[in-house]
Amino acid sequence: MEPDGYMERPIHLLEISPSGSLRLNPEAMKILSAITQSVLVVTILGPPNTGKSYLMNRLANQRKGFPVGPGNKPPGRRMWMWCLPHPHRGDQRLVILDVDGLETKEQGDDSTETRICVLALIISSIFMYNSKGGVDQQALDKLHFITKISRYVQMPSDAGEEGEFPEFLWCVRDSELNLWIGGFRLTADDYLLSNLTIRQDTDDCSVRRCLKKLFHRQKCFEFCHPCPDADGKRMDEVLEGKLDREFQMQAERLRGHVHNSEVKRIVGGHKVNGQMLARLVEICVNCMCNGQMIILENLCDIVLCRKPNVQLDQVTAGKGTKQVKRAKVERIVPLMNPSAGRAVYNVEEPVCLIENSASGELQVNQEALNILSEISQPAVVVAIVGLYRTGKSYLMNKLAGRQRGFSLGSTIQSHTKGIWMMCVPHPRNPDHRLILLDTEGLGDVEKGDEKNDSWIFALAVLLSSMLVYNSMGTIDQYAVGKLHYITELTELIKVKSGGGDDECMEFARFFPAFVWSIRDFTLDLELEGRKVTADEYLDNGLKLKQGTSKKIQDYNLPRECIRNYFPTRKCFVFDRPAEKEVMKNMDQLPDSSLYPAFVKQAQEFLEYVYSTAQIKRLKGGHTVTGRLLGNLARTYVDSIRSGNVPCLESTVHMLAEIENTAAVSEATKAYEGWMEEQVSLPTGTAEELSAIHNQCQSRALQLFMKRCFKDEGQKYQREFMSSVAKIYTNMCEKNRKESVDISSAIISGLGAVIKEKMQTGSYAKPGGYTEYVKDLAELVEGYRAKTGKGVQAEQVLQDFLEKKQQMSEHLRLFDKNMTAREKELAAERERAEVAEQERKGREEEKRAAEQLREDEKQAMEENVAHLKEKLEQDRRSLHQEHEKVLKQRLLEQKKLLEEGFHGRAKEIEQQIDSLKKQQKEMESPSYVDMVLDMAIVALPGYYKLIPASAKLVKTLWTKFF
Repeated sequence: MEPDGYMERPIHLLEISPSGSLRLNPEAMKILSAITQSVLVVTILGPPNTGKSYLMNRLANQRKGFPVGPGNKPPGRRMWMWCLPHPHRGDQRLVILDVDGLETKEQGDDSTETRICVLALIISSIFMYNSKGGVDQQALDKLHFITKISRYVQMPSDAGEEGEFPEFLWCVRDSELNLWIGGFRLTADDYLLSNLTIRQDTDDCSVRRCLKKLFHRQKCFEFCHPCPDADGKRMDEVLEGKLDREFQMQAERLRGHVHNSEVKRIVGGHKVNGQMLARLVEICVNCMCNGQMIILENLCDIVLCRKPNVQLDQVTAGKGTKQVKRAKVERIVPLMNPSAGRAVYNVEEPVCLIENSASGELQVNQEALNILSEISQPAVVVAIVGLYRTGKSYLMNKLAGRQRGFSLGSTIQSHTKGIWMMCVPHPRNPDHRLILLDTEGLGDVEKGDEKNDSWIFALAVLLSSMLVYNSMGTIDQYAVGKLHYITELTELIKVKSGGGDDECMEFARFFPAFVWSIRDFTLDLELEGRKVTADEYLDNGLKLKQGTSKKIQDYNLPRECIRNYFPTRKCFVFDRPAEKEVMKNMDQLPDSSLYPAFVKQAQEFLEYVYSTAQIKRLKGGHTVTGRLLGNLARTYVDSIRSGNVPCLESTVHMLAEIENTAAVSEATKAYEGWMEEQVSLPTGTAEELSAIHNQCQSRALQLFMKRCFKDEGQKYQREFMSSVAKIYTNMCEKNRKESVDISSAIISGLGAVIKEKMQTGSYAKPGGYTEYVKDLAELVEGYRAKTGKGVQAEQVLQDFLEKKQQMSEHLRLFDKNMTAREKELAAERERAEVAEQERKGREEEKRAAEQLREDEKQAMEENVAHLKEKLEQDRRSLHQEHEKVLKQRLLEQKKLLEEGFHGRAKEIEQQIDSLKKQQKEMESPSYVDMVLDMAIVALPGYYKLIPASAKLVKTLWTKFF
């Protein structure tokens, strides 16, 4: 039996005539209404002939489906629909919508494009925009119709909230994206984020601002040409084997992302099934055809049938016409247990982080990056390396607290390929995330690629905070010789872009802790008849030999590298776990089936890792989160793929640029959101707005400082403060304008009596002036009694009274009941009242100006305080880094002296003296102050941007009488 809504081929859901009228297809609506499962709705739009339909066919895992090429499509423009079973979730349906190419008109009527965009925005889980070339201003300009959505849709106050509006995916075909910066490659997402960064001079209705506002997340997927050798063939006629391998992988990454995404939801978090989707489509098309605004906050009640609404068998309307065929209302039962959320990944199951492509090149798996991007906690990264078939994966599964996880094998073949990852809660620290990396076995004879092994080893070192080297038997020359990969690290890793002869000495600053685990250890831990610990056994195995021959140099080299590169080293020995036959099913054996000695040794190993493995940090001490670890992996792999050597210094600079840009955007958006949420305009006083601003600014600054690092010259902090200042400036101006509007309306209402008497000539009589003064006094009294006028209340009253002076003089002049002396006294009284009101207006402006200066002072003080705290943290991190290296160098010097290498110990003495000198400089109280003084120069005041007062428009009262 076919599932509900099953379709063998796509049909059109919506037809758009050349005149712009919209017509729903009853057959498509019937198919949707038959679907009772929740739906994942993917809509793709974009210019014509950019390969949208072909990409959607691949998403459906079909070579043909949506019509590809203009020759196959019927006249007019249509939105095509294909309903398919979800490939992984039996309780969901995948609804793919393909819109014929949009005409990106720079001028003229673009209402059709805007209405299609509105429909896609409201009904989609994922909104895909497909274009060719790059993401530049010209490409953004072609999306200009998205800025006109407000003509058709009334947004809720929390527009863009995740779960209610779709995710935005920009698919760049035949990519010309320039993702390289200083020899390193940005991710497509970071490139898009950079291009969508809202600049200070950006219009409120710009494409950038609209994309940021409407979509809770923006991602970018780039695609090379599917088949450069197609020779004019339609792409659906090209066989799979002829397609470019890179394009296939790119398309597969897109499919994986889409299939892992969340189903469609409406306001309130309710999941949408096919019936509800059909009703949603009908409501939106009906409103747009009839010239009605779509009110998003009402959609939930209407779709769930809490409010009456007609269900249409057919909706047809042209511009300015209304033709609606009505039918009965059917109740649609919503799905239960609604909960808003983003794409869900099973982060505690192993996933490949780094793999080899078909051509043999290393590449990063997008699914793993997606998982890491969701982890904002500090990452404790433990990697394991070693020869194949030595039980590495078993140890990592034990660290993950599970029997099964990473794949185990029971044959002589290597089971793990590339680098696999598992992310689990840290068993000792809930604020941290334990990320385990299981690497493919080194020296696999079937693979036979020594260079690949070297890069796998180097990547494990670069990404981890603790490196476990796993071997079998004993520590002898054979075992140490198999660690020759460590001797190649100076050729595979650079600390500084300029290089240096002593770079290897810098490795100890950022290399992970080193743990050597020896499996199936059968010897007694004794040396010269004396019981020794596993650590002493390791130290003995790493002793150097005296001499200068080539043989001795080869013997000493890997030992010197282990001793010099890693800040700490530890050794664990493990007995055989169980009998050989039983060990074939290690992932199924409980501890009770293993030898007690092995179980005890394994537990000691776990306790050591859990208690001593540190947070992964970049060079300089910055904490690495899961998100940052993903960027690290991609940066290193891209560097390797490009033929370069990963450079720690350049990598830190590039990651700092990415993270700091994101920090500015995140903190600015948070500040703006908090202000809009807490401020009710107009505020009673400038101090009230200032208090909210200072509170929101403080929270946003903390958010920014938490994420940013290596902000040299405070470039990004200045950018963040400038953005906040501009938002605050606009808020102050809106506050003044709102106050002017409300105060003006109050005076206008209270002055209606005066205006009527002036028009009827009631004041043009003896005693008219006295009556006018009485009415004016009552107006002022009534005005002052009104609340909620805002910060410009006195200024508005001042402008009003100034305008009334001429009328007062006119009435006094012609009031025959008044003597000359009375007129003179009345004039003096009026001038005094106006002067008093001017004084109050000036005081109002003065208070506002003083408050702005106080805001600037407080902002500067808070910035300096946070900057000082940040610098102090950096100083402590640098101090710990120096302390770690100094401790390692002192220990190595001691070992060399014990082994009789006095010359080498003397060389280390110079390094120790240099480290002590640097440490003393950092411990100096003036160190942070000196750096802080330089930073403060880079943090000028920003509130000078805000005018001390806003001159009111004098024409407000020109026609009052």
